[in-house]
Amino acid sequence: MATNVASLSVPEEIAAAVILPESYESFETVTLPAAAWLRENMPVGRAEVPGYDPLWILSRHAEISEVLKDAKRFHNADFNPILETRSSDDFTRSINGGSTRIFDSMSYMDPPEHPSYRKVLAKKFEPSVVRAEYEERFRQLAVELVEEFMSIEGECDFIADFATHYPVRVTMSLIGVPPEDHMRMLTLTKEFFGGADPDTQREEFKGLDDAPARQWAAATAEFQSFFQELREQRAIAPEDDLTTFANTLLTTEGSPWPDRIKNSFLATIAPAGIDTTVSAIASGMHGMIRYPDQWSLVKERPELIPGLVNESLRWATPTKTFMRNATSDTSIGGVPVMAMDRIVNLLFSGNRDAEVFPDPDRFDITRNATRHLSFGFGAHRCLGQHIATTEMRILFEELLPRLRSVELVGEPQRERSSLVSGLKTLPIRFQKA
Repeated sequence: MATNVASLSVPEEIAAAVILPESYESFETVTLPAAAWLRENMPVGRAEVPGYDPLWILSRHAEISEVLKDAKRFHNADFNPILETRSSDDFTRSINGGSTRIFDSMSYMDPPEHPSYRKVLAKKFEPSVVRAEYEERFRQLAVELVEEFMSIEGECDFIADFATHYPVRVTMSLIGVPPEDHMRMLTLTKEFFGGADPDTQREEFKGLDDAPARQWAAATAEFQSFFQELREQRAIAPEDDLTTFANTLLTTEGSPWPDRIKNSFLATIAPAGIDTTVSAIASGMHGMIRYPDQWSLVKERPELIPGLVNESLRWATPTKTFMRNATSDTSIGGVPVMAMDRIVNLLFSGNRDAEVFPDPDRFDITRNATRHLSFGFGAHRCLGQHIATTEMRILFEELLPRLRSVELVGEPQRERSSLVSGLKTLPIRFQKA
């Protein structure tokens, strides 16, 4: 029996709540309820949001996982892997030879290109390598930052005054970016993901329909230029960092990677390592404030900190969405999907699926949250996941013993983005232990 496509049409207000960047500023009151409606009523639904290409919206863990794990049936980059408006994609094509691939990161790659690059990098990011090469460095940076934080009295913005600084120092240390360039990298990171947010949108792009794409292109070009120059410096004076690694070891079958691929590798680590980790750290603190029993529990039982890390990642889902497209006529969850149809995977919604995470809106560090989708799933699962979880675990291990209590002193604000977004501010009052 043919499926009635009209019966799979997502209501306009529901589609807008999970597609439009501005909806994510009201994540808990607008976006999450809309995602819950989709999971219950239309887990695979067709949406036509003004200004966007027609989309299939996936909201349940099962269907999202099905798509993300099958790199043959579903491609990343026949179209833009980032959810953008039609005008933004048109702008990118206009300056990029008709392609939306303006950035040579692995998110823009499909087989056979993607696995040929990924397998070269995979060993550098294995858990054993992270423990042996990075854990001591992360610990030292965490101890230094917590000590600085203890000089603050009473009230602060946990994000601006603490959570932002640790991922910046960790990520820049890994890449080998000198301290005098840390703020430049932070600013570029905010601009990279924040093209739709008035607080991070560049003045020259304000008011333009394609502002996010223009800003993405500008930030990408600056990242590329910065890392090309840094790699040239390392060619003269190598150091123990990922920039030197990119120069000397990134080859496939004996052939060095092109400069643009090496630069994109480094330019992927910089914003991904900063913004997503800041979001998860801040979400963890916010969760413990919202659920004081969880604060008390982890204070009494520090061995639960790894659970705190996974639950923070699930609850925050820093990367909210990622796109795929069908490569041929197929079906998802029993729903027919045509070749080249575009699909938006609501990763945050999969992380709130009660079939996988009972009582999903509750912050619970004792739950088994290891199946969260915050690092993606399948072939494109985040290479830096073990770095992120290790640095978060170490930071909480150093911070929590130094705090007696934490409470909110104002309403947190959220970023405006359907790609990478989270808390923008987290005003707190704390007492030292």
